[in-house]
Amino acid sequence: MDLGLQGKKALVTAASRGLGYACAEMLVREGANVIISSRSREALEKAAARLRKVNPHVEVYYHPADLTRKDEVDRLFDFVEEVFGGLEILVYSTGGPKPGRFMELDDEDWEEAARLVGLSAVWVARRAARLMMRQGWGRMVFIGSITLIKPYLNLATSSIMRMPLLGLVRTLALELAPHGITVNAVLPSLVLTDRVLQLARRKAEEEGISMEEALQKMAYEIPVGRAAEPEELAALVAFLASEPAGFITGTAIPFDGGRSLR
Repeated sequence: MDLGLQGKKALVTAASRGLGYACAEMLVREGANVIISSRSREALEKAAARLRKVNPHVEVYYHPADLTRKDEVDRLFDFVEEVFGGLEILVYSTGGPKPGRFMELDDEDWEEAARLVGLSAVWVARRAARLMMRQGWGRMVFIGSITLIKPYLNLATSSIMRMPLLGLVRTLALELAPHGITVNAVLPSLVLTDRVLQLARRKAEEEGISMEEALQKMAYEIPVGRAAEPEELAALVAFLASEPAGFITGTAIPFDGGRSLR
């Protein structure tokens, strides 16, 4: 299937590693020109160099930004306008907020989580929408968490502070549809990012078991019986960002191997 991404202009946040990087790589493979962003300039430089090797025929740029600071979000989009002159695809991703149970977290933890996974999405979406509306075409894909469907005891901030993302996606889907812009979210569960592998390694060391056994334990509630590969999530994101996905908007798609059904 031709996804129609050749030459499209895309911005991917939190893209120096993990799910953001996997999504940026998939878009680059499909021929999109990409700007990647995260907090670390050094990590972005290395990620951009890898992406250019994946497809030397596309343009890859980077710009560091802390999405919890509105001034840095604005500078990021000023860079997008300067380099691309517009924007057609937004893939919004962030790191996860501080883990912990509700009563263990203090006011600073909640305020930081609200900015990280709540306000930042609003700031990014508003700037992206303005650029896409000029062109009469756009795709926004927000990477959330399966905690939006099934709360986790040790992830109170994620389970609570990510909830506005659903309202944002649905509201924007209605408001932006007349402008040819679709807005969707994907809600991943256990995906084999560096962070998950670190947790599995720690679990293996603590329990005296192998990495494979640790990962199996972490995936015990997943009906398909395993964790996902980052490339699998990236393939879904790329489709939602594509020309053929023009009739899909306002959705929040679980990416959890059936975990939320239990």
